[in-house]
Amino acid sequence: MVGLVGLGDMGLPIAGHLKRAGFEVAGFDSDRDRLHRAPVRKLASVEEVTEACDGLLLVCVRTLPQTEQVMARIRRPKLTVVVLSTITPSAMLRLAEELGAAGMEALDAPMSGGVAGAEAGTLTLMLAGSEKAVARARPALETFGKTIFEVGAHPGLAQAVKLANQLMLCVAMLGTQEGLRLARSYGLQPEQVLPIVNASTGDSWVAEHWETVRGWWEGLPEGGGLDIIYKDLRSLLGDAAERKLPLPVAAIAFNQLREAWK
Repeated sequence: MVGLVGLGDMGLPIAGHLKRAGFEVAGFDSDRDRLHRAPVRKLASVEEVTEACDGLLLVCVRTLPQTEQVMARIRRPKLTVVVLSTITPSAMLRLAEELGAAGMEALDAPMSGGVAGAEAGTLTLMLAGSEKAVARARPALETFGKTIFEVGAHPGLAQAVKLANQLMLCVAMLGTQEGLRLARSYGLQPEQVLPIVNASTGDSWVAEHWETVRGWWEGLPEGGGLDIIYKDLRSLLGDAAERKLPLPVAAIAFNQLREAWK
C-alpha cells in the first residue's frame, strides 16, 4: 500500500498510474471533491494515510507551507517520505533533517513535465536521497516517471536542479515571446517564424511547444503553468538572497512575470 497526500492536477493522474501498475493506494486530499474522484482508498487525514501505507508515502502538494503542514502530521518511524513538490533546497534539507530526527527518511523528488506529463506518465523526476530511500521508492515512481535522474545523496540537491530548470525555462519563454513580438512588428506571424527558429540556433523546448506555452499566458489562469513558474522563481530568488548568490537574469525574468499580473 502506497500512501499519497495531494490529489490535485498532478496527484490525481499519479494515483491512476500507480493503480494501473498494480499498487494499492491510500490517499487523502483536503478537497473532498478531489478525494472522491481519485482511484484510491479514501482516508480522512494525513495521519490515517501514514498508518495505512507500507512504509512509502508520496507528498504531492503545491507550496512549501502545504508541504510543511503535511510533514508536521507525519510521525511513523522507518517511513520513507517522497517529496514530489517543488520547494527550495534549504527548506527540503530542513524538512529532511526534521524527519530524520523522528526516525523517518526523506527522498527529494521534484517533477518536471506538468499536468500533461503527469497524465501521460512521462514525467521527468530528479531524486536526491540515500540509496535505500531511492530503492524503496523507485518502483512506484517508475509508474509515472519516464525519465529518472539520481543527482545525489543529500535531500535538497534535486530541488536545486528543478529550480535551475525552471529558471532556464522561464528565460527561454520570455525570450521566445519577445522574439515573436519583434517578428510581428514586421508583419510576420508565429507560424512563419517558429519552424525556422526550430531549425536554427534559437531552438528550444519553448519554441517547439509554443502553442502549449502560449496557453499559460492567455488569461493568466490562476494555478496554471505560468503561476507555478512564478512561484518557483520567487522561491529560488529568496533562497539565492539568503545565500548571497547573484542571479540577475532570474531577477529580470521574475519582474517580467510580476508585470504580467498587473
